[in-house]
Amino acid sequence: MVEKKWLIRVVSRSWKSWRAQHNANILSLIHIASLPDASRCRGGTTLTLVDQTWLQRSRAVIRWVVVAATVAVLFRVASGHTSELRAIDLDFDIFWMANAAAATTAANLLLPLGWRQILVSFDQALPPGPAVRLWCLAQTARYLPTGLLAIASRLQLAAKAGVSRTITASSLAIETAALFGWALLVCAIFAPSIALPIGIRWLLGITCALGLINSPWLTSFACLRLSRFKKLNLPKPHARSIAQSVALLGASVATRAIGTTCLAVGFLSISSDDVTLIIGATYAGVAAGMVGITPAGLGVREGVMTAILAHRFGLTDAAAFALVSRAWEFTFEMVFLVVASWWGRGSQSNSESDKDSSLPDAKL
Repeated sequence: MVEKKWLIRVVSRSWKSWRAQHNANILSLIHIASLPDASRCRGGTTLTLVDQTWLQRSRAVIRWVVVAATVAVLFRVASGHTSELRAIDLDFDIFWMANAAAATTAANLLLPLGWRQILVSFDQALPPGPAVRLWCLAQTARYLPTGLLAIASRLQLAAKAGVSRTITASSLAIETAALFGWALLVCAIFAPSIALPIGIRWLLGITCALGLINSPWLTSFACLRLSRFKKLNLPKPHARSIAQSVALLGASVATRAIGTTCLAVGFLSISSDDVTLIIGATYAGVAAGMVGITPAGLGVREGVMTAILAHRFGLTDAAAFALVSRAWEFTFEMVFLVVASWWGRGSQSNSESDKDSSLPDAKL
């Protein structure tokens, strides 16, 4: 009996010791990952070359897992609508497809630049290349079951780049509010009366327009309130930079609307009278997807688009175009992610080499 108790005590102590060491290792990795890259390379670093290689490979594996999971989710959505996809009557036009590709690429570039301009307003700017790369890497997680992963990824990557987590969280809130306001404004202007009554359209349009115009003042007011009541160390943002960021995000929304219209002309036989319907249906779906519970609005956005477009094109073509537009957007997001990763990594390497070259002179 005594030996049994002794054995249990030894096993229990060993288990507690291993668990404490395991937790300490995890906390160390989390702490190291949250540090800026420069702090890992200079000044009392504890990372060996093997550790750095292991962390880099782990991040690469995580990125590919995110991409694979995203593809699986979209494939699952498309597999439930195979009959609609087979029945769609596509009218491929290379001219309009090229214009759609150019507009979609421009919209993908304007989004991270708009977010970067918000950081500029808080005096925590990143170079354009690393900022675009950071934003794109974080956005790949938005298709996963929880939307919190995309937010956590942005916070983590920005912290590694030297941006305060409080500033990053504030920039996310400002970016989301601006994009939601622009989406509702476009919806109020272009959505058909069958989807949005005229009275609600006027009220929604005027409210969103006033909110976007006064966004610099509203942002300063919100930051001041949060600093006072939540005891957050939030500096007052520069009004001009906030206005520029809202304008860039609005330009992204407008450019994406142009790209969606070109996609509809390139794939479907539509007339000029259908342009406003396509734009209104698209951004009604985008706005609904932003408040939906599914990742990246999957299913919600397509359902709203289908419901609005079905009155003009029929249920089959409407559902098929909603799926095609989602697949088109996802494809260009992945392509742009590859380009942005290369661009951001090259810019970051150049900036670090410039810093390294200046160090010997400083010592002399």
